[in-house]
Amino acid sequence: MSQEVMLANIKAELDHVDAAALQSIWTIINQTKPEFAGIAGRTQFQPIATPKRPPKFVGKNLTLDEYERLSIKEKGELQRGLKEKNHLWLQKKFSMLKAAWLVVIDGEVFDWGKSLKNLPLAKQNVAIFRQTGKFPFIFINDDLLAIEESTSAWHTTKDPGDFYPTLPVTLSSASGVVELIGDFDTGASGTFVDFDFLRDQNLLRPEAGDYYELARHLNQLYRGVPKSLRFQLTSKTDEPFAFETLIYCVPDWRLSPFVKINPNRVALIGRDLMLALKPRVLLDFEQRQTEILFSPKIRPKAGAQKKQISRSRRRRS
Repeated sequence: MSQEVMLANIKAELDHVDAAALQSIWTIINQTKPEFAGIAGRTQFQPIATPKRPPKFVGKNLTLDEYERLSIKEKGELQRGLKEKNHLWLQKKFSMLKAAWLVVIDGEVFDWGKSLKNLPLAKQNVAIFRQTGKFPFIFINDDLLAIEESTSAWHTTKDPGDFYPTLPVTLSSASGVVELIGDFDTGASGTFVDFDFLRDQNLLRPEAGDYYELARHLNQLYRGVPKSLRFQLTSKTDEPFAFETLIYCVPDWRLSPFVKINPNRVALIGRDLMLALKPRVLLDFEQRQTEILFSPKIRPKAGAQKKQISRSRRRRS
Protein backbone atom coordinates (compact mmCIF):
# COMPACT_ATOMS: atom_id res chain seq x y z
CA MET A 1 0.00 0.00 0.00
CA SER A 2 1.41 3.41 -0.97
CA GLN A 3 1.91 6.25 1.52
CA GLU A 4 -0.76 8.36 -0.25
CA VAL A 5 -3.37 5.61 0.05
CA MET A 6 -2.54 5.08 3.73
CA LEU A 7 -2.94 8.80 4.51
CA ALA A 8 -6.24 8.94 2.62
CA ASN A 9 -7.60 6.00 4.64
CA ILE A 10 -6.50 7.59 7.94
CA LYS A 11 -8.14 10.89 6.98
CA ALA A 12 -11.39 9.12 6.10
CA GLU A 13 -11.38 7.36 9.47
CA LEU A 14 -10.84 10.67 11.34
CA ASP A 15 -13.49 12.69 9.49
CA HIS A 16 -16.23 11.73 12.01
CA VAL A 17 -14.07 12.30 15.12
CA ASP A 18 -14.95 15.38 17.26
CA ALA A 19 -12.39 18.08 18.12
CA ALA A 20 -11.65 16.83 21.66
CA ALA A 21 -10.93 13.27 20.49
CA LEU A 22 -8.79 14.55 17.62
CA GLN A 23 -6.74 16.66 20.04
CA SER A 24 -6.16 13.59 22.23
CA ILE A 25 -4.93 11.62 19.20
CA TRP A 26 -2.43 14.36 18.28
CA THR A 27 -1.19 14.49 21.88
CA ILE A 28 -0.50 10.73 21.84
CA ILE A 29 1.29 10.99 18.47
CA ASN A 30 3.54 13.82 19.69
CA GLN A 31 4.39 11.89 22.86
CA THR A 32 5.44 8.79 20.89
CA LYS A 33 7.54 10.62 18.25
CA PRO A 34 10.91 10.13 20.10
CA GLU A 35 10.28 6.38 20.45
CA PHE A 36 9.40 5.99 16.77
CA ALA A 37 12.51 7.98 15.87
CA GLY A 38 14.70 5.65 17.95
CA ILE A 39 13.22 2.57 16.31
CA ALA A 40 13.74 4.06 12.86
CA GLY A 41 17.34 4.95 13.69
CA ARG A 42 18.09 1.44 14.86
CA THR A 43 16.52 -0.33 11.89
CA GLN A 44 17.10 2.02 8.99
CA PHE A 45 20.33 0.40 7.79
CA GLN A 46 19.65 -3.20 8.82
CA PRO A 47 18.59 -5.13 5.70
CA ILE A 48 16.60 -8.29 6.14
CA ALA A 49 18.94 -11.28 6.01
CA THR A 50 18.13 -13.74 3.24
CA PRO A 51 19.52 -17.27 3.16
CA LYS A 52 22.42 -17.68 0.70
CA ARG A 53 21.70 -19.93 -2.22
CA PRO A 54 24.47 -22.31 -3.26
CA PRO A 55 26.04 -21.32 -6.60
CA LYS A 56 24.78 -23.13 -9.67
CA PHE A 57 26.85 -24.19 -12.67
CA VAL A 58 26.34 -21.97 -15.73
CA GLY A 59 26.94 -23.59 -19.11
CA LYS A 60 25.33 -25.95 -21.59
CA ASN A 61 27.19 -29.01 -22.84
CA LEU A 62 27.78 -29.27 -26.57
CA THR A 63 27.54 -32.36 -28.73
CA LEU A 64 30.79 -33.94 -29.89
CA ASP A 65 30.28 -32.56 -33.43
CA GLU A 66 29.64 -29.05 -32.09
CA TYR A 67 32.79 -29.16 -29.97
CA GLU A 68 34.97 -30.54 -32.77
CA ARG A 69 33.84 -27.76 -35.12
CA LEU A 70 35.42 -25.21 -32.79
CA SER A 71 38.99 -24.09 -33.45
CA ILE A 72 41.62 -24.62 -30.74
CA LYS A 73 41.36 -20.91 -29.92
CA GLU A 74 37.57 -21.12 -29.64
CA LYS A 75 37.87 -24.16 -27.38
CA GLY A 76 40.19 -22.17 -25.14
CA GLU A 77 37.77 -19.23 -25.06
CA LEU A 78 34.92 -21.59 -24.17
CA GLN A 79 36.94 -23.03 -21.29
CA ARG A 80 37.95 -19.58 -20.05
CA GLY A 81 34.33 -18.41 -20.02
CA LEU A 82 33.20 -21.50 -18.14
CA LYS A 83 35.93 -21.13 -15.50
CA GLU A 84 35.20 -17.42 -15.00
CA LYS A 85 31.41 -17.86 -14.71
CA ASN A 86 31.69 -20.87 -12.41
CA HIS A 87 34.67 -19.92 -10.29
CA LEU A 88 32.85 -20.24 -6.95
CA TRP A 89 31.05 -23.43 -7.99
CA LEU A 90 34.30 -25.09 -9.10
CA GLN A 91 36.15 -23.91 -6.01
CA LYS A 92 33.46 -25.42 -3.78
CA LYS A 93 33.36 -28.75 -5.63
CA PHE A 94 37.16 -29.14 -5.72
CA SER A 95 37.34 -28.40 -2.00
CA MET A 96 34.41 -30.62 -1.02
CA LEU A 97 35.56 -33.62 -3.07
CA LYS A 98 39.30 -32.96 -2.65
CA ALA A 99 39.39 -33.59 -6.39
CA ALA A 100 42.16 -33.22 -8.96
CA TRP A 101 39.67 -33.09 -11.84
CA LEU A 102 35.93 -32.89 -12.49
CA VAL A 103 33.71 -34.00 -15.36
CA VAL A 104 30.54 -31.88 -15.59
CA ILE A 105 27.36 -32.85 -17.44
CA ASP A 106 24.17 -30.77 -17.23
CA GLY A 107 25.58 -28.66 -14.42
CA GLU A 108 26.35 -31.64 -12.19
CA VAL A 109 29.54 -33.53 -11.36
CA PHE A 110 29.35 -36.64 -13.55
CA ASP A 111 32.74 -38.02 -12.52
CA TRP A 112 35.82 -36.94 -10.60
CA GLY A 113 39.20 -38.18 -9.44
CA LYS A 114 41.79 -37.46 -6.78
CA SER A 115 44.77 -37.93 -9.10
CA LEU A 116 45.64 -36.72 -12.57
CA LYS A 117 46.82 -40.24 -13.37
CA ASN A 118 43.24 -41.22 -14.26
CA LEU A 119 42.22 -37.96 -15.94
CA PRO A 120 39.82 -38.75 -18.85
CA LEU A 121 41.51 -38.50 -22.26
CA ALA A 122 40.06 -38.35 -25.78
CA LYS A 123 38.69 -41.92 -25.93
CA GLN A 124 37.07 -41.65 -22.51
CA ASN A 125 35.52 -38.31 -23.44
CA VAL A 126 33.98 -39.83 -26.56
CA ALA A 127 32.66 -42.72 -24.46
CA ILE A 128 31.01 -40.22 -22.08
CA PHE A 129 29.39 -38.50 -25.07
CA ARG A 130 28.02 -41.81 -26.34
CA GLN A 131 26.63 -42.56 -22.90
CA THR A 132 25.05 -39.15 -22.24
CA GLY A 133 24.65 -37.57 -25.67
CA LYS A 134 26.69 -34.60 -24.44
CA PHE A 135 30.38 -33.79 -24.67
CA PRO A 136 31.75 -33.33 -21.15
CA PHE A 137 33.17 -30.21 -19.61
CA ILE A 138 36.44 -31.14 -17.88
CA PHE A 139 38.13 -29.02 -15.25
CA ILE A 140 41.53 -29.57 -13.63
CA ASN A 141 42.28 -28.20 -10.20
CA ASP A 142 44.42 -25.09 -10.82
CA ASP A 143 46.60 -25.93 -7.82
CA LEU A 144 47.90 -29.00 -9.68
CA LEU A 145 48.92 -26.98 -12.74
CA ALA A 146 50.77 -24.31 -10.77
CA ILE A 147 54.40 -23.81 -11.80
CA GLU A 148 56.89 -22.17 -9.47
CA GLU A 149 59.57 -21.65 -12.08
CA SER A 150 63.19 -21.04 -11.10
CA THR A 151 66.15 -20.01 -13.27
CA SER A 152 69.56 -21.25 -12.18
CA ALA A 153 71.54 -23.54 -14.50
CA TRP A 154 72.30 -25.31 -17.83
CA HIS A 155 70.18 -23.91 -20.68
CA THR A 156 70.91 -20.25 -21.22
CA THR A 157 68.03 -17.92 -20.50
CA LYS A 158 67.30 -14.33 -21.40
CA ASP A 159 69.29 -13.24 -18.37
CA PRO A 160 73.06 -12.93 -19.02
CA GLY A 161 75.11 -15.49 -17.11
CA ASP A 162 72.00 -17.52 -16.19
CA PHE A 163 71.50 -21.22 -16.99
CA TYR A 164 68.65 -23.71 -16.66
CA PRO A 165 68.99 -27.35 -15.39
CA THR A 166 68.21 -29.87 -18.13
CA LEU A 167 67.25 -33.51 -18.52
CA PRO A 168 67.78 -35.63 -21.66
CA VAL A 169 64.63 -37.70 -22.14
CA THR A 170 62.95 -39.90 -24.74
CA LEU A 171 59.25 -39.68 -25.55
CA SER A 172 57.50 -42.33 -27.63
CA SER A 173 54.09 -43.48 -28.80
CA ALA A 174 52.80 -46.23 -31.07
CA SER A 175 53.75 -44.13 -34.10
CA GLY A 176 57.17 -42.70 -33.29
CA VAL A 177 59.91 -41.77 -30.85
CA VAL A 178 61.93 -38.62 -30.24
CA GLU A 179 64.86 -37.69 -28.02
CA LEU A 180 64.89 -34.19 -26.60
CA ILE A 181 66.55 -32.11 -23.93
CA GLY A 182 64.01 -30.45 -21.66
CA ASP A 183 64.36 -27.91 -18.89
CA PHE A 184 64.07 -29.61 -15.49
CA ASP A 185 61.97 -27.74 -12.93
CA THR A 186 60.99 -29.20 -9.56
CA GLY A 187 58.67 -26.20 -9.13
CA ALA A 188 56.37 -27.69 -11.78
CA SER A 189 54.12 -30.54 -10.68
CA GLY A 190 53.46 -31.65 -14.27
CA THR A 191 55.36 -31.90 -17.55
CA PHE A 192 54.63 -29.61 -20.50
CA VAL A 193 55.78 -30.13 -24.11
CA ASP A 194 55.48 -28.31 -27.44
CA PHE A 195 52.41 -29.88 -29.11
CA ASP A 196 53.43 -28.83 -32.63
CA PHE A 197 56.92 -30.29 -32.19
CA LEU A 198 55.49 -33.68 -31.12
CA ARG A 199 53.06 -33.64 -34.02
CA ASP A 200 55.87 -32.83 -36.48
CA GLN A 201 57.82 -35.81 -35.06
CA ASN A 202 54.78 -38.05 -35.67
CA LEU A 203 54.34 -38.88 -31.99
CA LEU A 204 50.75 -37.74 -31.79
CA ARG A 205 47.96 -36.01 -33.62
CA PRO A 206 44.74 -34.24 -32.64
CA GLU A 207 41.94 -36.69 -31.81
CA ALA A 208 38.17 -36.42 -31.60
CA GLY A 209 37.44 -35.98 -27.92
CA ASP A 210 40.59 -33.99 -27.05
CA TYR A 211 39.66 -31.49 -24.33
CA TYR A 212 41.72 -28.32 -24.11
CA GLU A 213 42.27 -27.09 -20.55
CA LEU A 214 43.01 -23.43 -19.90
CA ALA A 215 45.58 -22.44 -17.25
CA ARG A 216 47.88 -19.58 -16.36
CA HIS A 217 51.69 -19.39 -16.09
CA LEU A 218 53.80 -16.26 -15.52
CA ASN A 219 50.53 -14.30 -15.56
CA GLN A 220 49.72 -15.45 -19.11
CA LEU A 221 46.98 -17.84 -20.22
CA TYR A 222 47.80 -20.94 -22.25
CA ARG A 223 45.90 -23.94 -23.62
CA GLY A 224 46.94 -27.54 -23.12
CA VAL A 225 45.63 -31.00 -23.94
CA PRO A 226 46.67 -34.04 -21.85
CA LYS A 227 48.16 -36.93 -23.83
CA SER A 228 49.47 -40.31 -22.76
CA LEU A 229 53.06 -40.91 -23.90
CA ARG A 230 55.89 -43.21 -22.91
CA PHE A 231 58.59 -41.33 -20.98
CA GLN A 232 62.13 -42.70 -20.69
CA LEU A 233 65.28 -41.73 -18.81
CA THR A 234 68.63 -43.37 -19.45
CA SER A 235 71.05 -43.83 -16.58
CA LYS A 236 74.81 -43.38 -16.55
CA THR A 237 75.16 -47.12 -17.28
CA ASP A 238 72.85 -46.78 -20.34
CA GLU A 239 70.00 -48.62 -18.63
CA PRO A 240 66.63 -47.32 -19.86
CA PHE A 241 63.89 -46.62 -17.30
CA ALA A 242 60.48 -45.94 -18.82
CA PHE A 243 56.79 -45.79 -18.04
CA GLU A 244 53.52 -44.55 -19.54
CA THR A 245 52.51 -41.14 -18.24
CA LEU A 246 50.33 -38.10 -18.79
CA ILE A 247 51.98 -35.10 -20.45
CA TYR A 248 50.42 -31.70 -21.17
CA CYS A 249 50.85 -30.80 -24.82
CA VAL A 250 50.66 -27.04 -25.45
CA PRO A 251 49.70 -25.74 -28.92
CA ASP A 252 51.14 -22.43 -30.12
CA TRP A 253 54.11 -23.13 -27.86
CA ARG A 254 56.18 -20.30 -29.32
CA LEU A 255 53.49 -17.83 -28.21
CA SER A 256 53.05 -19.44 -24.79
CA PRO A 257 54.54 -18.35 -21.44
CA PHE A 258 56.82 -21.43 -21.45
CA VAL A 259 59.34 -19.68 -23.70
CA LYS A 260 59.52 -16.41 -21.76
CA ILE A 261 62.47 -17.56 -19.64
CA ASN A 262 64.14 -19.76 -22.27
CA PRO A 263 63.15 -18.95 -25.89
CA ASN A 264 64.68 -22.24 -27.12
CA ARG A 265 62.76 -24.47 -24.73
CA VAL A 266 60.76 -27.37 -26.17
CA ALA A 267 59.75 -29.05 -22.89
CA LEU A 268 59.45 -28.27 -19.18
CA ILE A 269 59.92 -31.46 -17.17
CA GLY A 270 58.25 -31.45 -13.77
CA ARG A 271 58.67 -33.44 -10.59
CA ASP A 272 55.81 -35.87 -11.34
CA LEU A 273 58.00 -37.98 -13.63
CA MET A 274 60.92 -37.94 -11.21
CA LEU A 275 58.69 -39.01 -8.32
CA ALA A 276 57.45 -41.93 -10.41
CA LEU A 277 60.88 -43.16 -11.53
CA LYS A 278 62.72 -42.19 -8.31
CA PRO A 279 66.16 -41.51 -9.82
CA ARG A 280 69.04 -39.77 -8.16
CA VAL A 281 69.81 -36.70 -10.24
CA LEU A 282 73.26 -35.19 -9.95
CA LEU A 283 73.35 -31.53 -10.94
CA ASP A 284 76.92 -30.55 -11.62
CA PHE A 285 77.01 -26.78 -11.48
CA GLU A 286 80.69 -26.59 -12.30
CA GLN A 287 80.37 -28.58 -15.54
CA ARG A 288 76.74 -27.53 -16.11
CA GLN A 289 75.57 -31.05 -16.81
CA THR A 290 73.03 -33.52 -15.45
CA GLU A 291 73.78 -37.11 -14.50
CA ILE A 292 71.06 -39.73 -13.93
CA LEU A 293 71.81 -42.28 -11.20
CA PHE A 294 69.29 -45.01 -10.38
CA SER A 295 69.19 -47.01 -7.20
CA PRO A 296 70.25 -50.68 -7.63
CA LYS A 297 66.78 -51.61 -6.34
CA ILE A 298 65.16 -50.07 -9.40
CA ARG A 299 65.29 -52.03 -12.62
CA PRO A 300 64.01 -51.05 -16.06
CA LYS A 301 60.81 -52.64 -17.21
CA ALA A 302 61.39 -55.81 -19.16
CA GLY A 303 61.02 -55.44 -22.88
CA ALA A 304 60.97 -51.67 -22.71
CA GLN A 305 63.24 -51.46 -25.73
CA LYS A 306 61.85 -54.43 -27.67
CA LYS A 307 58.77 -52.65 -28.93
CA GLN A 308 59.01 -52.10 -32.66
CA ILE A 309 58.15 -48.56 -33.62
CA SER A 310 59.28 -46.26 -36.38
CA ARG A 311 62.06 -44.14 -34.99
CA SER A 312 62.56 -40.52 -35.94
CA ARG A 313 65.23 -39.36 -33.51
CA ARG A 314 65.99 -35.72 -33.08
CA ARG A 315 67.57 -33.73 -30.30
CA ARG A 316 66.20 -30.35 -29.31
CA SER A 317 67.62 -27.92 -26.77
